[in-house]
Amino acid sequence: MKSFRMLMEISAFLMLTVPLWAGDSAADIIEEIQEKYERFKNFSAEFVQTEHFSMTGSKNEVTGKIYVKDGVKYRLESEDQIIVTDGKDMWTYSAFNKQVILDNFKEGDGSLLPRDMLFRYPNEFLATLLDEVEIDGEDFYLLKLDPRENVHGFIKTMKIWVNQDTYLIKRIEYTDFNDSVTDLTIRKIDTQSSLSDDLFTFQAKEGVEVVDLRL
Repeated sequence: MKSFRMLMEISAFLMLTVPLWAGDSAADIIEEIQEKYERFKNFSAEFVQTEHFSMTGSKNEVTGKIYVKDGVKYRLESEDQIIVTDGKDMWTYSAFNKQVILDNFKEGDGSLLPRDMLFRYPNEFLATLLDEVEIDGEDFYLLKLDPRENVHGFIKTMKIWVNQDTYLIKRIEYTDFNDSVTDLTIRKIDTQSSLSDDLFTFQAKEGVEVVDLRL
């Protein structure tokens, strides 16, 4: 579950359509990103997440879909798990356990909202432009992000591939402090289609146990 929740944080990068190295200063970059993000109301995409575990040498691959609306509503779904939040409540469904856990959404619990990430990542990470590469006939900027000295978190280092024409992110790769590597590829990005609010709640089917942890 930790890696899937981490995807909720990383998915915020999908919304950053302005290159992190552009502009005169970090403040200019953050302001431009925020202004651009405020105009992004709906976002959906497919993803392939591959994890390489350093301690065991094993690999795990997950495919799924992500939906974001108004910067506060999320839905991430794969074959085995669904995580949904409307910005107030959060549902975490496990197909294996046939159980959904319903809890209050808590900011700062490791599953941050995109608005938080817009402030956190530009301020806490140093971005370096490594290269310009071509992938499937498209040109990309390759950036490396490293946490500042006073920042302690899950991510040791990160690379992102940004389309030079659209400034949409195609791929994210990060290494955690166990030296495990997670590679996230994003495809079929859609920012034009409307998303129903019903998509950001969860209705348990018959036979699914609901564990309500809300106060």
